[in-house]
Amino acid sequence: MKKSLLILSVLTLNTLAWASENPFIERAKKKYLEVDKNYSLDCLYGTNSKFQIIYPTNDTKKTATTLERSFNIETDKKVIPMKFVLRRDGRNYQYEVTFNNKTTSVGALKLREFQLNPIADAALANEIDLPRLNCQVNLAYEHPYYLTDGNYHFNVHPHLRYDWMRKLQGPTEAYLNNPRYESLILLETTNYRGNSVNLNDFFDGVDYRLKQTEMDLVLSNVPEDVPLVVSPAGNSEYIFDVDKELNIVFTGGNHNYCIWNATRHVILGLLRSKSNAVINFRYDSAAIVAQRKGVEGLGLDFPKSDHSRSNLLKDLLQNKSIIDRYHRNWLWYFQNTLGTRYVGQYKTYTINYKAPGWEKTVTMNGSGSRDLVVNITIF
Repeated sequence: MKKSLLILSVLTLNTLAWASENPFIERAKKKYLEVDKNYSLDCLYGTNSKFQIIYPTNDTKKTATTLERSFNIETDKKVIPMKFVLRRDGRNYQYEVTFNNKTTSVGALKLREFQLNPIADAALANEIDLPRLNCQVNLAYEHPYYLTDGNYHFNVHPHLRYDWMRKLQGPTEAYLNNPRYESLILLETTNYRGNSVNLNDFFDGVDYRLKQTEMDLVLSNVPEDVPLVVSPAGNSEYIFDVDKELNIVFTGGNHNYCIWNATRHVILGLLRSKSNAVINFRYDSAAIVAQRKGVEGLGLDFPKSDHSRSNLLKDLLQNKSIIDRYHRNWLWYFQNTLGTRYVGQYKTYTINYKAPGWEKTVTMNGSGSRDLVVNITIF
């Protein structure tokens, strides 16, 4: 056997032995399998120009031929009940969404996420801003996580494919075992995993088995009470039940993709709520890694020569020539793209961004009534 193959075999055996002795690995396996069996109907506004939110009033109910869930749409004038039914007819599926117990949008299900067909009541369609309302049939997808006032630690994707230099285990486990924080671990999985679930098998109760995620986890000293959330590319939904202040410190990877997505979804939780709470995001650059190319089209990239030496965010941000571009692009999305999508949800939306050698404050004006503040700090 060649020396390289021998080394690889020894490393593989050591990895397998470590995994079999690591209770965190077993917890993660169980969590993935549990989420594979999740199902829910959901609806949300992709944008708005006036105040309006939609929220479920019960859990999704499954019968032999339907999935059903009730919602409320709240505007600045009234609350409008809505019922969402997905119905099986042979091997075909139709959605039926009823507003105010009388006006219905009906259509054939072609995609798991879709816009509703027009309704006959034009005044009601305008009132609920129907073209901006999107609905989803979620299978094998994590349920939304409730956020309340407090100090959180989000460890995003503790996987070897991100932390390939093995720099993060010590700093991350220090946070996980610090009683000051309510920790949460986001586990990576494949985007659109639920599309692998056959709807007929689902309704027939067939024990479908999805391809299992590679267990390349790099943590071991994880308290048993730390929740695990399956989060493809950091895309988890959050119910924002915060009254005054939410503090989140981030560790993990990647800062320019998965952590960026996690940040985006927390802010979306705020924008889609009625809360006036302040969000304080803190990114520990000594406990975060980044990939060389970040979110497509946003310019969140790093030079190849820098990244080959170290993918630790603290090291990457030592390059003074990229600091202005990197931070400006991070801030630009949350200000201009995300902020302009929900102008009906705030009167003012202020972001205070601060990093070593760079800081900026921006404020957006909207048509709503709330003054919202988000603080972003990289240290």
